[in-house]
Amino acid sequence: MTVDRNVAPQPGPPRPYHFPRVARRTLDNGLRLLVAENHNAPLVSVRSLVRSGADYDTPELAGLASLTAALLDEGAGTRDAVLLAEDLGLLGASLGSGADWDASYISVDSLSRTFAEAFAIFADVNRRPMLPQASLERVQSERLMELIQQRNEPASIAGKRFSNLIYGSGAYGNTIIGNPESVARITVDDVRRYFATHYVPNNGSIVIAGDVNAESALDTASRFFADWPAAALPPRPEVSPKTFESSRIYLIDRPTAVQSEIRIGHIGIARGTEDYFSLSVMNALLGGVFNSRINLNLREKHGYTYGARSLFAFRRQAGPFVVSAPVRNEVTRESVTEVLAELRRIRTGDVETQELEDTKNYMMGSFPSSVQSSSDIAGRLLDMELYELPTDYFDRYRENIGAVSKADVEHVAQKYIDPERAIIVIVGNAEQIREPLGTLGMPVHELDIEGMAIG
Repeated sequence: MTVDRNVAPQPGPPRPYHFPRVARRTLDNGLRLLVAENHNAPLVSVRSLVRSGADYDTPELAGLASLTAALLDEGAGTRDAVLLAEDLGLLGASLGSGADWDASYISVDSLSRTFAEAFAIFADVNRRPMLPQASLERVQSERLMELIQQRNEPASIAGKRFSNLIYGSGAYGNTIIGNPESVARITVDDVRRYFATHYVPNNGSIVIAGDVNAESALDTASRFFADWPAAALPPRPEVSPKTFESSRIYLIDRPTAVQSEIRIGHIGIARGTEDYFSLSVMNALLGGVFNSRINLNLREKHGYTYGARSLFAFRRQAGPFVVSAPVRNEVTRESVTEVLAELRRIRTGDVETQELEDTKNYMMGSFPSSVQSSSDIAGRLLDMELYELPTDYFDRYRENIGAVSKADVEHVAQKYIDPERAIIVIVGNAEQIREPLGTLGMPVHELDIEGMAIG
């Protein structure tokens, strides 16, 4: 048999994939427990999900959820921060914590043979963190240095201003880590109050994935958490996005910048949308993967950038849709024009069959590699809990991607993408780019890096 090495072989059919069976238990206090066995390696990943994140931050205390999460490893139970780190190290375990817009998280990864000891420490961190004043001062200082550095980073400036223009100063309108003024005014009482209000069992789930026996792991978790008292939960803040009747440009001057940071977009849609799979495929075509239209246009065809992408920030409430690209100053206007042209084109249904099939095949083919390790599986279980996904969601993931049609792509593009009402934020050398941007036929508003109008 002769093999033509000039022609790539055709891919075979996807191998069958089945998400691990998940054992579930809900305790009387409302805490939900999930365990998925995965015996590929002698490792266990434990995650706790708290269904409160930076969406509960106020403008005055922006960054509170993130600071609270950052302090959880600063001592818990009878262990101070040093002893906590030493005991985890002796177990070959690692501890992590953090917050995003919709939730806060605590994680422990351990060897299966030290799972019981590591889980006991994990329980202390969830229920009895010390949250010490001295640690808050240190973490605040580190956070303030990070925020000061971001004031000189065009990408950070563009992202902050884009969110603030869409959401104002309410939920999703600040940043997860806050701003210098809000972080500086957070007290240890604020942190402890946030913890006491939100880190309660009826606001959480614990997932365990790895080399464990499911029933035994459920019993272990129940033993540590069954007596944790439930508490009343505050109502979830509602996002209040602004509406715009037409597109407009917001220009922020960075005189020494050699390139422009561009953000183009508007309000998107919540993660719970029934159009999720169609949107995921449409966005992959548009700008979600390396071979997407926007990247091929700006990078490969025109050489304007090293990389451009589009994103639907799927959250519990409607996150933004945004196209981002760093481009050379002298081609800023042209780059905006090309992005808007791609946004308009995807709405017309101009999608080739092979282009669509290649995109879906990539998404389906890469999926199994994202759910291999115990940590991967634990992360997927967190998604399942946070977004209330069906129990067979990951078993049907590839099937749902494969079912997306050209008509589906056109439908969601027309429904969720509106290039005529887009916010365009550009951080760059205003002297170089102001006049060319003025030829685009839309108003140009100049702002300082804090979002205040200039002139």
